[in-house]
Amino acid sequence: MSIKAKKRAAAPTPYSKSTSLKIISRVIIILLSLTVVYPLIFIVLVSFKNNQEFYSNIFGLPQVWRFENYAAAWVEGKIGLYAFNSIVVTVAAVIGSVLFTALGGYALSKMHIPGAKAIITALMTLNFVPGVAVYIPLYMQMIDMKLSGSLWMLILPYLTWHIPFSIYIFKNFFDSIPSELMEAARVDGSGEVRLFFKVILPLVRPAVATVMVFNFIGTWGEYMWASIASSSSTKIQTIPVGLLYFRGEYGIEWGPFAAAITIIVVPLIAIFIYLQRYFIQGLTSGAVKG
Repeated sequence: MSIKAKKRAAAPTPYSKSTSLKIISRVIIILLSLTVVYPLIFIVLVSFKNNQEFYSNIFGLPQVWRFENYAAAWVEGKIGLYAFNSIVVTVAAVIGSVLFTALGGYALSKMHIPGAKAIITALMTLNFVPGVAVYIPLYMQMIDMKLSGSLWMLILPYLTWHIPFSIYIFKNFFDSIPSELMEAARVDGSGEVRLFFKVILPLVRPAVATVMVFNFIGTWGEYMWASIASSSSTKIQTIPVGLLYFRGEYGIEWGPFAAAITIIVVPLIAIFIYLQRYFIQGLTSGAVKG
């Protein structure tokens, strides 16, 4: 056998290299997935245990599945009230944010507003302002507006805080829509309102899903402002704030405490699973366009 033939025989084939890379990549993906999924599984399992079983069998399956922990978290821990407040605040903030920022992104993209680029730059600059810098003046402003003790004290700030990023996402998507399509709709008799809601907005469903997911996560789990705003009234406490008091009330009752955490996490997972197709499409298309 010649030297060249030996080298060809010893060299790995492209197929073997690609197969090895696929195996390695899949192993890495599985390991990363376990680091994300296992804490969720752990919390769910703990939610069915009592303290004795938690300390004696912390990583194992519950010997007795105690569904009453969820009842204790919902009723005695007042998670039901906190969940109601969180749902109202989050739904109002997300819907309002999607509506206003979609209109704003459409205007900056298609209406040839003078200084549109400067407006976008100014809006994106607001993302670098730390929240702690505005909490105190914002709280005083809410008090002056007679919103103390009202859920509007949470809804309005959450709605406005998501505006810069959401407008940026929508504008990039609207930029990709041909103007000829809009002109054709106008020729067919569509007014501007019908054009936007019936023709344009359905074309940017990935942007809507992306904005909804980001805003939902940012609102549902926010703690700092919710804690400050609800300091004057416990009736408007949301789940993250109520969870802190829940833990203090029950001490080290880890079963009900884990049940309360599960109640917080499940809506986030459900929303993401429902919107993941549009969400991923939004991140890989219009969201990265300049």
